[in-house]
Amino acid sequence: MRSADSSDACPVELDRVVKRYGNRTALDGVSLRVEPGITGLVGPNGAGKSTLVRTVLGLVKLAGGSVRVFGLDPQKAPRQVRQQVGVVPEDESAVPGLTGVGMVRYAARLCGIPAGEALRRAHEVLDWCDAGQERYRPLETFSVGTRQKVAFAAAIVHDPPLIILDEPTNGLDPIERKAMLGRLVTLARDHGKTIFLCTHVLPDVQAICERAIVLAAGRVRLSGSIEELTRPALPMHRVEGTGPLEELARALSAAGIAASLVRTSRGPAVEVATPADGDTPAVLRAVCEHARDVGVGVRSFEPAQRPLEEVFIASLREAEAAQTPEVLHAPA
Repeated sequence: MRSADSSDACPVELDRVVKRYGNRTALDGVSLRVEPGITGLVGPNGAGKSTLVRTVLGLVKLAGGSVRVFGLDPQKAPRQVRQQVGVVPEDESAVPGLTGVGMVRYAARLCGIPAGEALRRAHEVLDWCDAGQERYRPLETFSVGTRQKVAFAAAIVHDPPLIILDEPTNGLDPIERKAMLGRLVTLARDHGKTIFLCTHVLPDVQAICERAIVLAAGRVRLSGSIEELTRPALPMHRVEGTGPLEELARALSAAGIAASLVRTSRGPAVEVATPADGDTPAVLRAVCEHARDVGVGVRSFEPAQRPLEEVFIASLREAEAAQTPEVLHAPA
């Protein structure tokens, strides 16, 4: 698999895009950039994520604004744009009657790849996706996980520099989900691909994405790096380890260091306030001393992050508040 061509053009750029379906506005002045690497687009159902994907592909007519994919307008140059994009749609896209390898080969042929090379590439990407011998069975007999493997292989068989995935982990078990996310990281890190991950599964975004965009009611509510979006309001560090962490939190608090026990996805931890002067080494020394005294084995000491779910919910509440009309009361 070749690396993506280097280009000065931004992979995806939307400028004040408006899309309406009748009286309903699906995208309301959306401006965003998808930079090289992995970007997550998150939002509740009906936020406009799928419409945004179709907009990038030039599949919908806009009421306003502009879209550029590697500097190209999808409305004016749809063929050139689609040659540079691989898409894993949310909806079923398989052709009944084809085998798995037949489906991926067919996708390669649609991209203009000669028949022999299309078959070779189909097997190559299915091997990489760990499809196994199931590739020779009809698509309609596949499990959800195998269908996703085939859809993903069909999206990347022509080696596109931009890969867009709409809810790619829906229906996957934990092992298949982890494998899918790992492949995306490999494509971005080792092959220079730009990954645009549209999902409502926030742990997936926090696990692999470098940047995130929050879309709600057709508008961009937040945009930035995961580090920026999840940074706590006050400087904090998180201590993970083994032993009586609650006692460590009490000992640090008694010594005048603000500390509290928190629950994380990896288990309990202690969050410690970092001084405004940034003297983190002094805090680390204090943590190590008190940890030794109470019998805690420190495993890690790193900057704390807010859960992306917390950031997401806060942005949705702000969006709802902005949409709620102010109630005016007449004077008594």
